[in-house]
Amino acid sequence: MIILNNSQTKKLEDYAVKNGSFEHARLMENAGAAVCRFINDLIGSANKSIAVVCGIGNNGGDGFVVAKRLLEGGAKVRVLLALGAPTTDDARKFLGECESAGIRTLSFTAEEEKPEFAKTIENSDIIVDAIFGVGFHGVVSGELSEVIGMINTSHGLVVSVDVPSGVDSDSGEVSGACVRADHTVTFSTRKPGHVIYPAVDYCGEVHVAAIGIDDHVIREQEHHISTIDYDDVCRCFPKRERNTHKGVFGKLLCICGSLGMAGSATFAGKAAVMSGVGMVEMAVPAEIYPIVAGNLVDPVYVLLNSAKSGTVSAGSIPLLLEKLKDVTAVMIGCGMGRGKDVTEVVEAVIRHSDVPIVIDADGLNAIKDDLGVLGEAKAPIVMTPHPGEMARLVGKTNTEVQSQRLEVASSFAMTFGVYMVLKGANTVCATPDGRIMINLTGNPGMSKSGSGDVLAGLLGSLLAQGMGPEEAAASAVHIHGLAGDRAAESYSQHSMTANDIIIEFSEIFSDIERASRK
Repeated sequence: MIILNNSQTKKLEDYAVKNGSFEHARLMENAGAAVCRFINDLIGSANKSIAVVCGIGNNGGDGFVVAKRLLEGGAKVRVLLALGAPTTDDARKFLGECESAGIRTLSFTAEEEKPEFAKTIENSDIIVDAIFGVGFHGVVSGELSEVIGMINTSHGLVVSVDVPSGVDSDSGEVSGACVRADHTVTFSTRKPGHVIYPAVDYCGEVHVAAIGIDDHVIREQEHHISTIDYDDVCRCFPKRERNTHKGVFGKLLCICGSLGMAGSATFAGKAAVMSGVGMVEMAVPAEIYPIVAGNLVDPVYVLLNSAKSGTVSAGSIPLLLEKLKDVTAVMIGCGMGRGKDVTEVVEAVIRHSDVPIVIDADGLNAIKDDLGVLGEAKAPIVMTPHPGEMARLVGKTNTEVQSQRLEVASSFAMTFGVYMVLKGANTVCATPDGRIMINLTGNPGMSKSGSGDVLAGLLGSLLAQGMGPEEAAASAVHIHGLAGDRAAESYSQHSMTANDIIIEFSEIFSDIERASRK
């Protein structure tokens, strides 16, 4: 699903009004009606005490429509003006309709009404937050912080209109007081603030409602951000023909592992084996071969010379370059350790590979001081850093990376011409041409050793099978997160392991195969 920021949303609605048969007021009425329908479908509104807290702009206008519709459905409704009287013509129109229908209105700007204002929120079964919409930027402070505090400490169900008030919907920032919603009903598309942290923590469950704008108009709206959806992932997997052999499904070279890090190589190799590639070739230091092969018998093995530190030796470069001639993708970095030899190996692979490369973990650390080597690559590169590794690549702090995830990932991808997979909650995939895809699967139980190795192996496998780098990155992070969600259901977020994620691949790929046959 495409994601539109504030200016893109405004352009969409202006276009719909200019080329449609309704005015902005009709969109406002449709938006309010959609929120009302959601509440009725969720828990019903008849005989419920409902406080609709409204701002002075068009988001408040949406709230006035909600209030009138809920009253018509039998709810006991009050409109609470958080900032005083509305300032836009459409909002004033719908507030007038509320008052004509007999809805009691209270204003927090009137000192004598503040006690009843607070008591109304405290005693309501449902609180509708319609203070600020997608146009909000800045910090909520002062008396409005008190109103938001009342909402957040109430016992009622909180439903935000478009975005929780206090969220910057373009950046996902929350710089001051902010409504913590149980549900957010947004219109036509998600907004960046619905998928970027910390705003995600304030949105609750996000629901996208139609307000009369045709789907084809929405799809044609200029945008650069989208979510990764399961149906789109399924379309990346063609039906497998019967008359095939292992060569048809590619060969992946995994260059990984070092003394003490055999587990990383094992996880990456097993994930690759379990995700459809015809053959996996594991290039590991000879010292760890017994451990890796003892846990993973499916691949063939290339035994590499070791440096004194237990990492791969630069003396293995000629052998690796020869192996690159006979594979369809290469994955490098998982558990390789650090040092001059590792850097030389990684840079040699980048310079000489004619097939797509996945660079993960220590492969990223190896090139952080010489990113210019990326410009020497002959084949597509997909990089998979976690926030700490990303921080080292761009010279920022972990906190800075996490607060600017979309910008950091996209800027790096465009600057160096690579495909960037910035891992973490709601993994960001960025392309060299400036597009961003955000994954919504996954859970905190995946924050364990080995999980990143699993993703690298899965991604390498998809590339080796011939999937393009953009499709492979999006598919891999979505499947990886989905497997993590299923593992959490089976074993709990506390107890699940990286191996449990791999185990879930089989059922997920069965579902994908069934979808591809339709």
